[in-house]
Amino acid sequence: QQQQQQQGGPVDSSALLKLDADDQDSELRLREKKWPHKIISIRRTAKITKAGVLNSFSAFIIVGNRKGLIGYGKGKSNDAKKAMERAYQNAMGNLIAVELFDGHTIYHDIEHRFKKTKVYLWAGKQGTGVLANELVSTICNLAGIQNLRAKVHGVHHKRNTVRAVFEALELVQSAEELQRARGADLRLW
Repeated sequence: QQQQQQQGGPVDSSALLKLDADDQDSELRLREKKWPHKIISIRRTAKITKAGVLNSFSAFIIVGNRKGLIGYGKGKSNDAKKAMERAYQNAMGNLIAVELFDGHTIYHDIEHRFKKTKVYLWAGKQGTGVLANELVSTICNLAGIQNLRAKVHGVHHKRNTVRAVFEALELVQSAEELQRARGADLRLW
């Protein structure tokens, strides 16, 4: 048997599977270091059929690099882990860039409405911190925003709140963009 293994004979398949699993775990750890993410919700639906119960999962995830890039994504599958992976891939494809003033807050105050959810975002001065509900503070953390005040009015549904905050952050313009749009000199004393 030892001669067969040395000559390329039968190989222990459990050892190979363990090595493959270790490679996947290290790949997940590397990806986590580069793009931190937060799972917002995982839903399970059950369809009763003649053959039994068929489960389906949908996941909603936010990713960000804490330097101004964030994204959200949804994924569905018959397995919860695959649904989370699909949501992660979807979020990586839906990245937006957030304009940061001095690297710690947004340029100006903004309010935005998505369906029945209305979000107010106020720029904060250095040392303010993020004063918002848990979901908005998670988004700010993943985007790299350190000083911001926020208020959510209306429906507090998680997915609608995320959409409203993302759309509001997309509408934030830098001083240079406002200067080009207005044709005026905007000096920040």
